[in-house]
Amino acid sequence: MPKTALITGGSRGIGRVTAMRLLADGWAVAFTYSQSLDAALKFQEEASAVLGSDRPQIAAYECDVRDRASNRKLVDIVLKRFGSIDALVNNAGVRDDALLYNMTDEQWDDVLETDLRGVWSMSKAVLPAMMKQQNGAIVNVVSLSGLHGVVGQTNYSAAKGGVIAMSRSLAREVARSGIRVNCVAPGPVMPPEDYTAEERAHLVELTPLKRLGTAEDVARMVRFLIGEAEFSTGGVYLVDGGRLNASTASDQ
Repeated sequence: MPKTALITGGSRGIGRVTAMRLLADGWAVAFTYSQSLDAALKFQEEASAVLGSDRPQIAAYECDVRDRASNRKLVDIVLKRFGSIDALVNNAGVRDDALLYNMTDEQWDDVLETDLRGVWSMSKAVLPAMMKQQNGAIVNVVSLSGLHGVVGQTNYSAAKGGVIAMSRSLAREVARSGIRVNCVAPGPVMPPEDYTAEERAHLVELTPLKRLGTAEDVARMVRFLIGEAEFSTGGVYLVDGGRLNASTASDQ
């Protein structure tokens, strides 16, 4: 029986590419979506067609990661269908940028509830099964914003910084149960068409490796952490082309 990964926010972007990477490597994948059923089902069908009927299964589930009851129900469903949850990738998240002076209560609450509470809630939901099997890996997708200040992102920085701190504590709590907890911190990995030519040039100039990152870059790191990095836990792994170190050096 193949190992099973549960990926939140798995129908697009980093989540989608990570799902395809794991499927290609022989994993079964359950992924969540929160809004577009059509997009989730289309991805599920496309992945099944690409991999063939004899390859591991993929299944889409609607889930609001902020809702603890919904998360517990989802975990029960996935366990019943696939038999285990060997890895959790907390990828679902939102951004709603504004200067703190102008930020509304709703902007603060929505980002913290989704990006921080959602990771806590989903991690809590999978832990009983992972502790029972004495094995598992949790990878939380964070951001450079959680490691250094970004103007207009006090809510997002607080959420992602909170996930990093939570992950380090959780890693120590569950290590005795054979469970590893790590974070992946991508730099800009949106599709190039999401930027103007001027924006792309500026981002490339700020990046020592002189290119934009891709979702595939992040997916490879996630795959390494849940599969090969068996003696790594409590870490934050940058997938940013050297941007954070470069900006830190320039500040000194």
